[in-house]
This record gives sequence, structure tokens and C-alpha cells, in this order.
Amino acid sequence: MFTDIAGIPAHPLFVHGAVVLVPLAALLLVVCAWSARARDRAGLVLPVLALAAVIGCYLAKESGERLEKRLAMASMRAQIEDHSTQGTVTFLWSIALFVLAVMVWAGSSSWVHRKVPVMAALRGRVGAIALGVLSVLVAVGGIVGVVIAGHSGAAMVWSGI
Repeated sequence: MFTDIAGIPAHPLFVHGAVVLVPLAALLLVVCAWSARARDRAGLVLPVLALAAVIGCYLAKESGERLEKRLAMASMRAQIEDHSTQGTVTFLWSIALFVLAVMVWAGSSSWVHRKVPVMAALRGRVGAIALGVLSVLVAVGGIVGVVIAGHSGAAMVWSGI
């Protein structure tokens, strides 16, 4: 599954999921963290989209590691290692994005407050501001991670053209 899809290396296909889903989830997270109205309208879409971003990053990372083992490019070893590290960092940002998405959703969910009373603290002013600030930081980190990893990968692929 992580190696080929219909005879095509899986990595370039899976990368598109991460490239689209991480920025979308990041933007929705920031909007929902700062707007109660957006949070109410988004509902479970926010954590589900963030989970899809994590899955997209995981698939891109794992397929990239499989592709790395297949390629014998000694001249590009350092670039490939850097790209691999950037992919792992982006995956970690996507996990942080998912955790915050769940917290933002849980902070506005009456059902969650009934089941886990501690989460009601997220509804207060201090909790909401803290989540908002953290959401912006993690969203920026996730988007920057995608851009840096994507740029390094594209530079390797297209450098000879």
C-alpha cells in the first residue's frame, strides 16, 4: 500500500492529501478557535478534518520512507534526509493540530462538558484565548511545515529540468 498504486509510486499521490488537508484544517482551526459562531457551525467537521490531515501526513511520510529505500541516489542523500526530517516534523505538527481541533470542539460541546466537567474550563475567557493563541501557532507551524517539506521535495524532483 505504501509503495505503489497502479504502478505509480504512492508518495507523490499521498503528498497531495497532506498538502491540501493540513492547510484546510489549520485555517478552519484558527477560525473556529476565535469565532463561537464558526465553531458551532463547524461542529464535528473540525476534528474530523484535522484527523484526515493526520492520516494524509502519515500516508505521505510512510510512503516517502518506502520510496527513500527504493531510490539509490547517493548524490542526493543529504537532501533526501532533510526532506524526510521535514516530513516527520510536518506529521508532528498535524498531530498537534488534531489535538487542538479536538480541544476547540470539546470546549464548545455541551455533551462533552456533561461527560468531562474539566473541559468546561475551555469555555471561559482565559481558556478560549489560550486555545486561540495555541491554534494560531500550531496552524502556522503546520502550514510552514507543509511548505518547507513540499518545496524541498519539489526541488529534488524538478531540479534537473
